[in-house]
Amino acid sequence: MESVDDLHRIRSEEADLERQLEEVRAKRIALEKRGRPRSGEGGRPLRDLVLDLLQDAGGPLNSLLLASVIRPLQGREIPATRFGTLSNDEAKSYDSSRARPVYLCHCLTHDQGQAVKRFWARSDWNLADRVMGPMSGRMMFLQGAAWTINLARLVEAGELIAEKPDVLQYVAADQARDAGLSVRRGEFPYESWLEAIAGAIDRHFEEDLALRQAAAVDLASRLSDRELLFGSRKGLVSLPGSTPSWRSAIDER
Repeated sequence: MESVDDLHRIRSEEADLERQLEEVRAKRIALEKRGRPRSGEGGRPLRDLVLDLLQDAGGPLNSLLLASVIRPLQGREIPATRFGTLSNDEAKSYDSSRARPVYLCHCLTHDQGQAVKRFWARSDWNLADRVMGPMSGRMMFLQGAAWTINLARLVEAGELIAEKPDVLQYVAADQARDAGLSVRRGEFPYESWLEAIAGAIDRHFEEDLALRQAAAVDLASRLSDRELLFGSRKGLVSLPGSTPSWRSAIDER
């Protein structure tokens, strides 16, 4: 009887281990799909990558940050000029008969509805989420910094795969430093950085949101559908937060 009981126990343990193995394998596959491009997928269109990253970030991102994150996350170098080409391609696609379910578009200035150069959004977002008020450039920078830092945190926790995780760590540290946080060489206190940035965002979030919502109502009444995606005919504008030399400080005294 004892040997029969042992056999049943071993079979039960074996079944449990097989279930655990399947769960681990499924998690590994999911991580690989989310983080690292599969063999033969290195040429995935940039627009698809940008759309996915915007969806993950939940808010607008600028070209400089996108290129900085794509490099360690996907192992791809994106020339700055490629984003300009991407912008033109999206507008041309919209003007053609090839309708797309979602377009890459620019943020819009709150008063004139001009497209903001280098700041990207998705056409399926609410208009208010694509409008930039006087404080929005700073808010979007901080939100992008928090998103980048959280990506590095997820990689360190084994919840996301990056081609160059060590490089992503330093990209996150650069974002924390640019946000005015204390950064020490070789130390990556992600939780502390995220908490500090969240506090900075909270200071002006409601005020910024109210202005953007009011501006969205006004712009929607004045601009065509195309202009609401690609900006009014006044041309593109550049705002702080999209060049390497721009810095933000959390201490607002």
